[in-house]
Amino acid sequence: MNARANRKEEEEMLLQRADDLCRANNLRLTPIRERVYRELVQSGGPVGAYDLVDRLSSDKKRLAPVTIYRALDFLRDAGLVHRLATQNSYIVSHGQPDVNAMKVMFVCTKTGQTVEVHSKEVAEAIRKAAEEAGFKSLSPFIEVEGEMSSK
Repeated sequence: MNARANRKEEEEMLLQRADDLCRANNLRLTPIRERVYRELVQSGGPVGAYDLVDRLSSDKKRLAPVTIYRALDFLRDAGLVHRLATQNSYIVSHGQPDVNAMKVMFVCTKTGQTVEVHSKEVAEAIRKAAEEAGFKSLSPFIEVEGEMSSK
């Protein structure tokens, strides 16, 4: 199977996962939420909210930024997207790690490319450090800026 077919298959899998997750949790994937999610899936990388406004608006009707932000908030709360603070952008989540792991999102400062890794070791290290600090971590997600190595 070629790369284009693989990409299309992954997109369809992510869209189906979103639909299944919303149905299972009695969440409503409205048309605008679906359009925003579909655009993020098809982009294959981080996208800013105002870029989404531009991409999803038509010549006849420009979407309000608040509409996009509300859709992004819903998608983030549902666990379907992540907000990358370092780039002020949003990216599709590739599933939840198992209960003992944590998501680590590596963000290349040169290319904007991202890699999502689920790590039990990082989760355990953060749990221990939080415990020592008398802190309870709420976020199952860590963002790390750097540069992709050329393997």
